[in-house]
Amino acid sequence: MENSSYNPYVTERIRRFDGALTGVCYSAPFMHCEQESTASLNGHNIISLHNQLPDTPELIIIPLTGNNLQSFLQSPQIDSSLHAKNVRLAINYADLVQRDSELRQVSERFSFWLYDLAPPGTCWKNIAAFPFSGVVLTEEFFNDNYLKFSFPFLLESFREREAEVILRAPQLMLPAVRYRELNVSGWQEQRTSSTLFEG
Repeated sequence: MENSSYNPYVTERIRRFDGALTGVCYSAPFMHCEQESTASLNGHNIISLHNQLPDTPELIIIPLTGNNLQSFLQSPQIDSSLHAKNVRLAINYADLVQRDSELRQVSERFSFWLYDLAPPGTCWKNIAAFPFSGVVLTEEFFNDNYLKFSFPFLLESFREREAEVILRAPQLMLPAVRYRELNVSGWQEQRTSSTLFEG
């Protein structure tokens, strides 16, 4: 017998450093686009799932890549659940570069977060020129860079644009005050692999 209460979506909670829940991110591996469907993902189930959480998050982050992103860009008006004001669409740098003009066309109607920031070969102009409302740092990127002099200034540029700067990691290694000093606004508890989008 199938358990109908089973939640097939892995969620990663996003919190401020005082512990307040600010959002949830659904894991990209579970966001599959059905070829026959006109919707880019099962958004109605995802959006309604947040009502079942013990703490209602402010934001719902939904990763889009591959077929999901392609379907969304072809018909962004079809999936009405993605128009909710608390929904953010997560993309990675590779999709930003490949689909820059298409993403810009819909960026006035949808809010985007950049995940898996700064893979090798990243051009910062591409990131700076796109109106992201949030960027998410991998633990590896953070650990490799946070002691560098320029790091807080890089993150400050995002904060000046009022973009969230989130660290995605299994656990926090520094005191909360240190993250705030570095202009990191919150923490996403990593429950899947090191990058949100599987390569």
